[in-house]
Amino acid sequence: MVAIRNGGSHSYKSRKSPLWIVNLPQLLTLFIVSSMSLYGGVLLGMRMNSSSPTSPSSSTTSADDESQTTKSLRGEDDTTMDFNARVQAEVERRLGNLGEVVPANNANHDSSNSVVSKNNKKDDNGQHPRRFPKTISKFATGASLITKNDFLANFDYGIPKPPSKRDNESDPGKDDVLLLYGSTKALPDINTGTVYTDENGDTDDTSLPHFSAVDATKNCGGLNVIFTDTHGGLEQCTAIVGNYESYHIQRWLRIKPQGGSGLDVTLPLTPVGRGLQTNGQDKFSSPSDLDALQNQALLETYFDRLGDTIAALKPMAEACAGSDNTVIVMVCNTGQSDLLINFICSAQARGFGDIVKEKVLVFATDEGMLKIAQGLGLRTFYDEKIFEKMPEKEAGRYGDRAFTQMMYAKVVTVQLINRLGHDVLFQDVDLVWYKNPIPFFH
Repeated sequence: MVAIRNGGSHSYKSRKSPLWIVNLPQLLTLFIVSSMSLYGGVLLGMRMNSSSPTSPSSSTTSADDESQTTKSLRGEDDTTMDFNARVQAEVERRLGNLGEVVPANNANHDSSNSVVSKNNKKDDNGQHPRRFPKTISKFATGASLITKNDFLANFDYGIPKPPSKRDNESDPGKDDVLLLYGSTKALPDINTGTVYTDENGDTDDTSLPHFSAVDATKNCGGLNVIFTDTHGGLEQCTAIVGNYESYHIQRWLRIKPQGGSGLDVTLPLTPVGRGLQTNGQDKFSSPSDLDALQNQALLETYFDRLGDTIAALKPMAEACAGSDNTVIVMVCNTGQSDLLINFICSAQARGFGDIVKEKVLVFATDEGMLKIAQGLGLRTFYDEKIFEKMPEKEAGRYGDRAFTQMMYAKVVTVQLINRLGHDVLFQDVDLVWYKNPIPFFH
């Protein structure tokens, strides 16, 4: 006989009993407790889903679900899996089912839909109808529409809205902006609606939801804006390719790359330059050898005269710079003199006359313009050597020889003022001021 006291033992007889008999009560107690814990935990897990709030459609399938659980754990579905693998598979199946159910106390729950996504940003693994397939989810997870006027008011790069900037005017066929979301994290907040379906939750409707520019872009960490148009009834398509980020738009046309003829539907799509038009004309043809030699001569003269030009220009630039070290630079020839006169008259009418005469430095590219600008009371600089081959007439068209020579003059004049250590505000002569722009830039 053995007396068990606090885990120890004391023999009343000299003969000892076997060790397993001594520890039998402890072993029995441990086995019973472990068994109860195991089967109690399994039973509790099986009952959790049926005891939680469910929608009507899910409650009708609870019996089938429990039956499926029993079959899975017994291995009736797949006899090749061991018990641990079957338990893991059953857990994953049940977690997937839980994601389809919306709690009854969800304020955003639509009673007309028994299965909806609880959060726009949740990856529902195909359980919710998707507008776009997963093969393009890196750049098109969802989509929405924004009124163009609202969008441009928030993201203005200075490009006017055709036919004008007035908000009350329409641009048929281009009144809205199409916004594509490149990840679930970029989607609008749940209280603004879902981007997978229409505003009424009808998954059969192909319409896109309308958001304000603020709501639509609230979670966008970056925003790429593309301006595009269809010219002359062109059968135009737009392709978005998931790849490294590019800031250029590649253009393809069914046309001969060298130009000379219009579109030909029998030709394959081929990459073309920006200047090639659908009629076969190229607005940006490469400079000829003669143009290259003329441009080289202009640069040679400029660098040969640079020291003398800087010395002559310095006192005039310092007078314009003043306390804020800013010079307003304008370049003009006789052919554009009426635009400069219009700018001065507008500035005087709006009360900016004194500021213009104090801060503007006009670079005249011919003697006629020198006399006109000085007659207007403006500080004017003219170097007969640097500008001796500049055209006196205005450009006939965009990109012609007169145009490109004036572009050259605008580049070197800005470089000269920067070289003297001053800030430069450059503006063309075909502008007017509504406000003094200098404080804005400072």
